[in-house]
Amino acid sequence: MALIVCPLCVREDDVVVLRTLPDGRKEAECTDCKFTFPFGSPTPEAKPAARARTTRSAPRKASTVVAPRPIAYVEPQFPKAAAVDAGAVARVEALRQEFLQNPYEPDPIVARHWAKFRWVFSADGIDKATIYDLKLFADDPTGMSTGDPTEFDKAWVLLGELEGARRVRAATNHLLRGPGELEDRLSNLVDQGFAFSMPGWGEALLTKQLAVSDPDRFLPIPTYADKRALVSGLFGLELPDTDLTALTIGRVGVWSNDLLVDVLGDGFADLHHAAGFLRWASRQ
Repeated sequence: MALIVCPLCVREDDVVVLRTLPDGRKEAECTDCKFTFPFGSPTPEAKPAARARTTRSAPRKASTVVAPRPIAYVEPQFPKAAAVDAGAVARVEALRQEFLQNPYEPDPIVARHWAKFRWVFSADGIDKATIYDLKLFADDPTGMSTGDPTEFDKAWVLLGELEGARRVRAATNHLLRGPGELEDRLSNLVDQGFAFSMPGWGEALLTKQLAVSDPDRFLPIPTYADKRALVSGLFGLELPDTDLTALTIGRVGVWSNDLLVDVLGDGFADLHHAAGFLRWASRQ
């Protein structure tokens, strides 16, 4: 078998195979730069037994790629606000009323920072933004911390800032303006399945981009794990695990966001205010 090349540091002698993924691809790790990545192609679906053809019907081609089930079939299965227990709703409502007694003013630093990056990631701004600003977004926690940026910073150095910026721009355009459903584009980027994915530009940074670009829909809460914990702790509703065939990371990430916004109720000045309530309430 040919040697596996690390897409981050381009070494091949330090790459080890960790496991086989559910879709048949392998997961490997570069022991030199510690980057973990999938490689190979998904296992083709089993072809059905041949059936007799009529003269009027054309032959159908069997799919060769395992693709997630269509969103229209899967999304109704994801828990909705109506599934939350009435007792939990009443408890959170009491906490909401208590929380809203405190005055709230949007942080002007966050407001300016996010307004700037709303333009940076817009169709008009993404190709005009400076390389410095693209790097700054990954490292600056203003308005929402996305965790340790080491993986991104290492990739930025190893790839070079021109290539790093090119990948961030390509990933941004794919996330915000690409073809197909947003949920599936997000999954594609988180799983590094997009051709120009940027190592380290993962779920948290992609979610922050969504929150910056559409602040009336997306909470500044970085991961599905975070949202899942809030739903469980506050509302007693257990959200499902992710999988590759239906509940992909992008789908559950978007749907859990929408679920939280639905059950929050009114009275919040913005979704930063709402996210602050969720974190405060989870500690009560």
